Amino acid sequence: MTFRSRSSDHGPAHGDDGYASSRDTHEHWLTIHEACAMLGVDQSTLRRWSDAGKVPVFRTPGGHRRYAEADLQSLVGAGSRRTDRPRVIRQELTDRSFSGFEEGFWQGARARRWFRAFSPGKHDELRLLGRRLIDLAVRFASTSSPDSTDRSSFLDEGRQIGEQYGTSSARAGLTATEAVEAFLYFRSPVVRSVIGLIEEQGLAAKRAARVFVDIGQFMDQVLLSMVSAHEEASQATGFNMPHQASTADHSSLGEV
Repeated sequence: MTFRSRSSDHGPAHGDDGYASSRDTHEHWLTIHEACAMLGVDQSTLRRWSDAGKVPVFRTPGGHRRYAEADLQSLVGAGSRRTDRPRVIRQELTDRSFSGFEEGFWQGARARRWFRAFSPGKHDELRLLGRRLIDLAVRFASTSSPDSTDRSSFLDEGRQIGEQYGTSSARAGLTATEAVEAFLYFRSPVVRSVIGLIEEQGLAAKRAARVFVDIGQFMDQVLLSMVSAHEEASQATGFNMPHQASTADHSSLGEV
C-alpha cells in the first residue's frame, strides 16, 4: 500500500486515511536520499519497494517522496537497548555505516561479475540481510561485557547470516574467492565508518581500540561462516565447477 499526503514539500501533513496527519507532529520525515543512506540501498531499489508496498511512503503535492524515520528503523531491526554506553555513539556508527552505501558504491558493485550473478529479487534479500548484519555488528561492539549473553546472541545471528551468504554464493556459481571479494567489498564502508567515528569523536585510545577490534572480530567470524557454508554447498551439490558460470552466462540477468 502506498500512502499519499496533502502537504508541503517539507513533509506530510494530512493523508486521505488520516494516518499521516496523526503522526506528523511526532515524526521525523526523510527525503528519499536520506532514506537510502539509512537503509543502505540505491534510489531505484527503494522506489521499487515503496511501489510494491514494502516500505510506507508519503508523497508531497510536488511528487516528492517522504519516509518516516520510525518506519525505516523498524526495517533495520530493533533489539535490546543498552544504557551502559552512550546510545548516540552506537546510532551514529550505524547511520555512518548505512550512509557509506551511496550511488557510487553501487555503481562499483554492478561492475563486478559476482554482483551480476544474482537476480534482482536475490539482491533485495541479501540487502535486507546486510542491513541486519550491520545492526548486529554495531550492537555487538556496543555491549560492554565481553561475556554478555547479548554478544553471543548477536554473534550467533551474524554467523547464520554468513552461512546464508555462503550458500547463496555457491548456488549462484561464484568461486570462494569471488564470494570473499564480495564480502570484503561490502564490509569496507563499515570499516571506514568506524575509523571516521573514532577520529571525529576523539574517543579514548582504549575504547577506540575496543570498538575497532570488536567490529573486526564480528565481521571475521561472519566471513569464516560464509566460507565454510560455501565449501559445504559446493561439495554437496557440485556447484562451482570450472568455467561453469561465465560473465556471458549472467549477462541476461541485467542490473538492479
